[in-house]
Amino acid sequence: MRSAPLAGLFALARTAFCAYRAAAQSFTTDEAFSYNEFISGPWARIYGRYDANNHVLYSILAKVSMGAFGVNEFSLRLPSVLSGFFLMLGIYYVLEQSVSSRGVRWMALIAFGLHPLLLDFSIAARGYGLSLALFIWAIYFFLRGRDILAGALAGLAIAANLTLLYPAAGFVLCPLLLRRGDIENRIQGSLRLAFTLIAVFGAICYEALAKATLGSFYAGSVSITNAMLSLVAASVRGSDRGFGLFGSRKDIDAIQWAVLPALALFVWGKSLTLRRGPAWAPLTMLTVAIAGQIAAHYMFGLNYPVDRTGLYLFLLFGLTWAIAASGTNLWTRGASGVLAGLLVLQFITQLQTRSFQVWQYDSGAKDVARRIVEESRGKPLASIKIGATWWLQPSLEFYRRRYGVAALQPVQRFDVTPLRGFDYYVLDLKADPTIHDGNVKRLQPLLSEPAVGVLLAKEP
Repeated sequence: MRSAPLAGLFALARTAFCAYRAAAQSFTTDEAFSYNEFISGPWARIYGRYDANNHVLYSILAKVSMGAFGVNEFSLRLPSVLSGFFLMLGIYYVLEQSVSSRGVRWMALIAFGLHPLLLDFSIAARGYGLSLALFIWAIYFFLRGRDILAGALAGLAIAANLTLLYPAAGFVLCPLLLRRGDIENRIQGSLRLAFTLIAVFGAICYEALAKATLGSFYAGSVSITNAMLSLVAASVRGSDRGFGLFGSRKDIDAIQWAVLPALALFVWGKSLTLRRGPAWAPLTMLTVAIAGQIAAHYMFGLNYPVDRTGLYLFLLFGLTWAIAASGTNLWTRGASGVLAGLLVLQFITQLQTRSFQVWQYDSGAKDVARRIVEESRGKPLASIKIGATWWLQPSLEFYRRRYGVAALQPVQRFDVTPLRGFDYYVLDLKADPTIHDGNVKRLQPLLSEPAVGVLLAKEP
């Protein structure tokens, strides 16, 4: 059987798994915040203000999906689920264009498909997965010499998630740096990419971005060491059940300070020995993106990427590794294959359908909401008040709207979690520093999530 149909079957199987999770899993804080603030209500809300949580193109598509299929978890996540299918196909076709070894191509494709964070964001109602799907196809069409189409897709990718600005800067340089021939033609290729990208991105996002301030770009870490730690942990952990083959803090430290630098030296070193060409676009974008992040941190105080905000780094580094590994001898490819195989086995141990890696505290939000619905039956209009840990508030407010709980007042955010004056409380006992055990003990527990420390309780 040819490789392309097999890749399509793999993408379909992965998408079916993601679709199940999209329907079954609780809506999370960031998803609910975007729905509450930007997607619900009139269209103008998408452009009313800029916030790092408002992934503009995704908000538009989610609003369209919600209009067609109603307000529910699956409809709001549908753009991500569909994007995940095209992300896998795009990765396959880019690998086919740039990687000579069939074994390396398949190992890379499977690793991308099972990567815990890439899986999560092929489900969650956020713009990260959508942006990667659009960007991988931009790379594919660049490899085929279709600069205007590549630029348009890259512009859409940035509109889906602004973090793609960093690799997009490198993308614009690729025709100039990687193509052969007349310098004027190479410059024209870069200009075609740049102008098309800016036009598409600006048409979608200008109105919202015009209202942005430097404080709007708050996601990430001020420490490059902590950012690297987050990125490595996100690459090997996807479940709270355990560490699998590896994933302990000691393992993560070893990967961060030994394995990752060795792989980086291998990749960049190999790029110096192989012929320059368009296939090295992922390495060019990766290099420019890393340099841009460091420059932006020192010039503007912007944070370094963590887990989901650095998702494109996983994609570009993986593609670059595959290109470098395919240009080595059999023994080196074998060693690379063993390392990639261990990573795939680790990913398999992390497969789960209960929670998202970065929002595990929201894993029981739907169960909590359903219990509140039961408790609210027969109660007068707007007669029930809920006090909650602030990061649990957006999901509770989403479910109040989702289930139409007329007896429940809008759930408000409090920086200090209130433990008196409310009918019900939803508390993160594990992570909320404003909660004191003495105040909780008097409450009557109704539902608890021991693994994540979330408690639903009411006044006795």
